[in-house]
Amino acid sequence: MNKTMKIASVLLLALLVFVPLQSAAAKGTSFDGQVIFGQSYTLKSGETLTGDLLVFGGSATIEDGATVSGNTVLFGGSLVVNGQVTGDVAVTGGSVTIGASAHIHGNLATVGASLYRADGSTIDGQIFNTATSWVGNGSSGQNPVPPVVTPPTRVIPHFNINFNPFLSVANAFGQALGLAVLAMLVMLFLAPHADRVAHAVIAQPLTAGGLGLLTLIVVPFALVLLVITLILIPVAAVVVVALVVAGVFGWIAIGYEIGQRFTRAIHQDWHPAFSAGLGVFTLTLVSNALTGIPVLNCVGWLAPFLLGLAGLGAVIMSRFGTQAVLAPAAVVPAQVVPIVPDMPQSAPTPTTPLPKSRTKKG
Repeated sequence: MNKTMKIASVLLLALLVFVPLQSAAAKGTSFDGQVIFGQSYTLKSGETLTGDLLVFGGSATIEDGATVSGNTVLFGGSLVVNGQVTGDVAVTGGSVTIGASAHIHGNLATVGASLYRADGSTIDGQIFNTATSWVGNGSSGQNPVPPVVTPPTRVIPHFNINFNPFLSVANAFGQALGLAVLAMLVMLFLAPHADRVAHAVIAQPLTAGGLGLLTLIVVPFALVLLVITLILIPVAAVVVVALVVAGVFGWIAIGYEIGQRFTRAIHQDWHPAFSAGLGVFTLTLVSNALTGIPVLNCVGWLAPFLLGLAGLGAVIMSRFGTQAVLAPAAVVPAQVVPIVPDMPQSAPTPTTPLPKSRTKKG
C-alpha cells in the first residue's frame, strides 16, 4: 500500500470515528444548523431553521415569514434578511441587506462589508459596522450616514451549573474507547510514522510544543485570508482537515509511547496496535478526568493542552512521521592543551678525539 492510500485511510478513519465522538463528548458541542460552501441558500417563507446558519463564499436569503432560530454568519458573499433571526448576524467581506420586514433579535456586526438597511426593519441589539452604512432606500440617492453604534449595556453574568456525573463518565469512557480503536487501526498502517512522531516529542519536547503553539496562532489568520479571497475557500477547508488529522495523529503517537513504556515495564512484547490502543485509552481517560471534574476546570486542561501542542508540533517537525527527529547533541568543551615554549637549541659540543693508546714496547 503506497503512501497516498495510507494517508487517505487515516483521513477516513478520523472522519468516521473521531468526529462523532467529539460531538457526543459533552452537551452543546454538536453543531445544529446549516453550513453553505460557495452555494446559494434560501429559507422560504413559513420555514424555520433550528440552529445557526453559516455561509462561506455563497449567498443566503431569509424570506419574509422565515425564521432562523440561532445566529447567522457570512464569510464572503451576500446575505438578504427579510424574516426573523433570533440570534446575532455577523458578516465579513461581503454585503448584507436588511429588508423592511426583517427582525433581528440580537446584534448586527459587519467587518469589511457593505450594509443596506431599509426603513421599518427592527434590530433589538447593537449595530457594529466598519463600512459605509445606508438607512432607508439606497436607490434614492441618499447620502450615507455614519455607522450607528449603541453604547454597550452592562451584562450580568449568569452561571448555570449542570453536572451529571454518570453522563460525564459515560461520555469520557466512550470517547477514550473510540480513540483507542482509532489508534489501533492507524497503527496497522502507520506504525513507523507514529514511532518517529513519538521519538520527536521525547527528543525535543520544548521545540515541539513551541511549534504546535505557533501553528495554532498562525493558522486562524491564514484561514481568514483564504476565506476572504473566496476562490481559496476549498484550500481553507483542506487546511482545517489537515490540522485536525495532525492533532489526532500526534495524540495517538503520545499514547503509543505510553503503551510501549508500560509493556516494557511489565516485560511484555505486544503488537504496536495493542500498545497504542492501551496508551491512547489511558491518556484520553485521564485527560477527560482532569477536564471533566468541576473542581479541576481551572487548571485541569493545562496538561492535556500542552501534550496536544507537543504532539501537533512533533507531527509537523517529522513531516507526519516521514523523517526522524534527533535529540540535540551535547556540546563537549574542547580540551585545553598547554603551550610549551620552544627551548633554545644549544650549540653542538665539539668532541675531542680520544688519544690513541700507546703500547709499551718490551
